[in-house]
Amino acid sequence: MDKETKNAHEGENLEEQERSDTGDVTAESVNITQGGARNVKGTHVTLRQAGAQSITADNLVIRQGGVVKARADRLEMLGGGIVFAQTQTASLTASQAGAVLSEGNVTMEQSGAQVLLARGDVTMDQSGAIAMVARNVKAENSGVVFLLASEVEGTVNAAFGPRESVIFGAVAGAVAGLVLLLARLARRR
Repeated sequence: MDKETKNAHEGENLEEQERSDTGDVTAESVNITQGGARNVKGTHVTLRQAGAQSITADNLVIRQGGVVKARADRLEMLGGGIVFAQTQTASLTASQAGAVLSEGNVTMEQSGAQVLLARGDVTMDQSGAIAMVARNVKAENSGVVFLLASEVEGTVNAAFGPRESVIFGAVAGAVAGLVLLLARLARRR
């Protein structure tokens, strides 16, 4: 067990790292500035110009940092990037995400996501997504390629609405099936 993890397990409530890389960190409150960590667990986790491979937190704040995988009740990201986030609520400002799975609401300002699935509402301003599923979407000057929502308010440019998404999915599935069938036939020869 490294020093940081040991200290956190011995009852320290605050773990701060500046300009260094560390392995695993577990503490009530974790602040990492200009450094990195492998696995981070805490109630309040803040990254400033820092990165982590995996984070589990109640409240996660990322300021100009990056995370591969995060689980947090509340995610707040400013000028950051994340590959996969599972959260209750999320707020992204000038940030990028690979996939965001949210049980609640998501707010995006000048941000982008490859895939965004939200059980709650999504509010977007100058943001975009490749695929989005949400209860309600409120957007200004935003774009989505595939959109599935009960209600859409504002100016969102969807390349594919619900009907077009189903048609596209059916055609893509048929083409993929045909390619796999031809590949199997070619292997048999």
